[in-house]
Amino acid sequence: SGSGEEGVSSGINAEYGGRNECVLVTRVDQEKGYLDLSKRRVVQEDIKQTEEKYSRAKTVNQILRHVGELLDYEDNKQLEDFYRRTAWFFDKKYATSGGSYERFKEAAQKPEVLDELDIDEHTKEFLLKEIKRKLTPQAVKVRADVEVACYAYEGIDAVKNALRAGLALSTEEVPLKINLIAPPVYVISVTLLNEEKGVEVVRKAMDAIKASIEAAEGNFNVKLEPKVVTDTDDKKLQEELDQRERAMQEVDGDDDEGEESDDDEDEDEEEDDE
Repeated sequence: SGSGEEGVSSGINAEYGGRNECVLVTRVDQEKGYLDLSKRRVVQEDIKQTEEKYSRAKTVNQILRHVGELLDYEDNKQLEDFYRRTAWFFDKKYATSGGSYERFKEAAQKPEVLDELDIDEHTKEFLLKEIKRKLTPQAVKVRADVEVACYAYEGIDAVKNALRAGLALSTEEVPLKINLIAPPVYVISVTLLNEEKGVEVVRKAMDAIKASIEAAEGNFNVKLEPKVVTDTDDKKLQEELDQRERAMQEVDGDDDEGEESDDDEDEDEEEDDE
């Protein structure tokens, strides 16, 4: 009913029951101000792209609103004018290359990016400070767990060679690490600012290890695909490594006691012979 625009295909994030959902705008009723939305008609491939777009817009909005509060803006008119001079300017000028989010992100490393904005130095100072607080890149840790084993002739040497093949990809800029959790499970990890590059280098290490161990008639299985791990995940891994180290120390201690017992028995036998 009313004068609507049929077939609108914009993907947006709408809130349902306290959670965000990606939906498709199917019709706009301009007279009544209504939107018809559809979850069912959303293309799966568009969900990630729409959620990322929403997240970026939300970040930009948080930055500008907080700056407005710090500058004691008294009404929405001042805030709207601030948007027009900053985010909306970038969104219009750089619409095909990430808009305001990408320009703000770049400004965190290159403050001169903000020089083309029509704002005074005092406002620019507050804006830059908030941009750096929200958008300075944070290092992320990418991890993958794999099983590497060889029961053929080369045995443990084949495993060592395979792991070395993976570590060969490590550089000063890409500090790749491989740790043993418990045979035959190993964890491959790297900490970088760029998540995509981290996942890429871990996958390349996995491919190198797989090619090497399978060439020696060994086995390679993926236990955990490459992913960004949280501080909690990292702490849990460290606990596993510490536990393994303690277990090895206990085993070494048992071996030493066994050797001492054998020595004692030998001494007793010598005394009996006398």
